[in-house]
Amino acid sequence: MSAAALPRDLGDGLQLRWATKADTDRIALLNAQAFRENEADPPLAVDLVMLTELMSGRHPLVRAEDFVLVEDRTTGKVVSSACLFRQDWEYDGIPFAVGRPEHVATDAAYRNRGLVRAIFDALHARSAAYQHHVQAITGIPYFYRQFGYEYVFDLDGGQIVYPTTLPAPVQPAPYSLRDATPADLPFIQALYDQQRQRSLVSAQVPDAYWRYAFADFSTPQSLLGGYNRQWCLRIIVDPAGEAVGYLRTGVFLWEDRLYIWDLATTPGVPLRDAAIAALQQLVALGPTIEQVTRSIDPAHAHLKELFLCMESRHPLYTILGERIAPRAIAPYAWYVRVPDLPQFLQLIGPALERRLAASPLANHSGDLRLDFYRDGLKLSFAQGKLTAVAPWRRPAWGERQHAGFPPHLFLQLLFGYRSLAALRATFPDVRATTEAAVLLDILFPQQYSRVIALD
Repeated sequence: MSAAALPRDLGDGLQLRWATKADTDRIALLNAQAFRENEADPPLAVDLVMLTELMSGRHPLVRAEDFVLVEDRTTGKVVSSACLFRQDWEYDGIPFAVGRPEHVATDAAYRNRGLVRAIFDALHARSAAYQHHVQAITGIPYFYRQFGYEYVFDLDGGQIVYPTTLPAPVQPAPYSLRDATPADLPFIQALYDQQRQRSLVSAQVPDAYWRYAFADFSTPQSLLGGYNRQWCLRIIVDPAGEAVGYLRTGVFLWEDRLYIWDLATTPGVPLRDAAIAALQQLVALGPTIEQVTRSIDPAHAHLKELFLCMESRHPLYTILGERIAPRAIAPYAWYVRVPDLPQFLQLIGPALERRLAASPLANHSGDLRLDFYRDGLKLSFAQGKLTAVAPWRRPAWGERQHAGFPPHLFLQLLFGYRSLAALRATFPDVRATTEAAVLLDILFPQQYSRVIALD
């Protein structure tokens, strides 16, 4: 039976099934309880409202029917659940479809029973039905390796700026901030697309999501709904009122820290001057942001830090310097799963061919046999073109592998997260012939990726 053919009996009175809007309150309560720091803490108000919003039908990338749950039929409780966001990313300019499992939660009394594995079987089947090329998740350490995921590019990380390390404001200010409006979206979208050209893998942001970012933030309840999206958009303007950049921040503080997710300016605008002026004005807005935070989380309602949580190679970090941004936060990483590696490699074939054409191996012909120890792949090239990608397994006799990688570790090379040399230096079972190493370095050079989560 297909994993998507639900409901499914899991035994012990537990049933796996797809959710409906009628399950909203129980799924929201499960998340609000599962992510508490301590068992005695009350349910998290943020999660109650956030999950309610995600199941409302207003979000452009997920709906109630994209949640899957485990229900204890004897008590009526929802004891485990997760959802699947639908996104489109790009690899070196080539679009591909992504299924994003998120909001994975299990009641503490029901853990270690294989419920999340059953949920992921269903989510992977749903993702396949949507014709997603990969699945990706921003999850807890190690856990999702069990389901075929590997860490493949940076997640978050950046630099901390303290209000006291910023220079004193000058008058008149060279730049100022104003709230963005839907009329600013073409300007913001163009700058966002310009910024992501630096990234091997990046997220397309559909127009529907940009517009969804302008949710009603006039009440604590609606502000909570905006918590995980973190899309408070402001425009940087010059003294004439001309838009010269944009800023995307959190709606309120998280642990006394204001997250700054994007800061971009138009060509010719001094990034350092515009950024410092924008950060100074965010500090000036601190009392308003603190008031909003206080209605949600009184324990963390003091603006102590500005977290420039952008790509780890953002030029702003260098030009601000350690005096203004004295503390670095190391990034975590995205997990990615590629269920059909031959299909994905064929999809990105044009990018591989471009790299080959620009290299000393232009017009290369031959096979590249990759051994993943349990299975493998053979990439065939003719006159610089990728003509086939087929499953391959090392035989007892005959043709041998050109390179070997432990299961899933090849994804780090594929997505530019680690170079072949770095992988070989770390893992003794990553191997390559001299000729294969040259070809792999050309096809899969180390490149930076920054992908934003559209929650």
